[in-house]
Amino acid sequence: MEKQYDYIIVGQGIAGTVLAYTFIKSGKSVLVIDDNTISACSRVAAGNFNPIVFKRLVKSWMADELIPFADTFYRDCEQFLKQEFYWKKEIVKIFAEETEKEFWQTKANDPNLSRYLNTSIETDFFQDIIHNPIGATFVKDAANLFVSKYLADFRNYFSENNLLMDEKFDFEQLILNSENVKYKSVTATKIIFCEGYKVMDNPYFKWIPLKPAKGEVITVRIKNLPTDKIINKGVYMLPIGDDLFIVGTTYDWVNLNDEPTEKARTEIADKLSKVLKVPFEIVDQQAGVRPSVNDRRPLLGLHHEHQTIGIFNGMGTKGVMLSPYFAEHFLTALEGKSNIDNEVNISRFQK
Repeated sequence: MEKQYDYIIVGQGIAGTVLAYTFIKSGKSVLVIDDNTISACSRVAAGNFNPIVFKRLVKSWMADELIPFADTFYRDCEQFLKQEFYWKKEIVKIFAEETEKEFWQTKANDPNLSRYLNTSIETDFFQDIIHNPIGATFVKDAANLFVSKYLADFRNYFSENNLLMDEKFDFEQLILNSENVKYKSVTATKIIFCEGYKVMDNPYFKWIPLKPAKGEVITVRIKNLPTDKIINKGVYMLPIGDDLFIVGTTYDWVNLNDEPTEKARTEIADKLSKVLKVPFEIVDQQAGVRPSVNDRRPLLGLHHEHQTIGIFNGMGTKGVMLSPYFAEHFLTALEGKSNIDNEVNISRFQK
């Protein structure tokens, strides 16, 4: 029998999962198609919410709007699934030199940044474990989404409620009509692609200029570090429990695959050894390719020739922050209640 849905979503990474839940809570019927390879990058993502760009000490793009929206969204997800995967965690910024500390103190007194930058400097933050001769401070209103658990919990929900087709999407099986799309035995009003960097192979959207970058992380065991904060000094150290920390990350714009490399493992470990005074044990390593865009803005919109095909992609390194806000933005546009903002609309790349 033919099954009917409002939307088919291809890809169950961060973007696809957030979009699917946004549709579901608005009363829309959804089918997710994913074979667990599309979402590889999302599964290794740290999931940090950082409202600050450290290099220039300015607010991340739209931080004032994105973070409160994401706070509400992920807490709602926790209640919906009766699970826990989202926590507010300060980011510890360890200074590398005096000029960096002085720059921070100047910026922290800026009224536009005081919401996020702590004005006080700690001179004894875990000095027995961390090289910290100049001092440290904190980024406020930061957070962390335990991405792998978030995706696994939602995958279980989709599967248990017959909302998941666990397979690789076959474009030859997609039939387009002016009013709907058909895929095998499924009909939907629209199909939305959330494939990450694999959209480069999508015959309908491969014209979008992605700038994908492979990233790798290692999981290490470190004793006696705080578990309620994310530590940053050259690399980030994200606590995940049982004295384990995810540490990363690297950037590779050439070798676009999900295979961990010895080169990245050594690079991250060398950076970490310069931060820690104590030994650490590497227990795991993972890799994924980020679907970043040349202008570092998300990709939302419908195909210029086929209005039953859409895309929700390009969230890049800040996917956990960007996705909830723009999923709602996309939904209101799809319902004809608003237009997609030009800054994120895929029409900006159409010739």
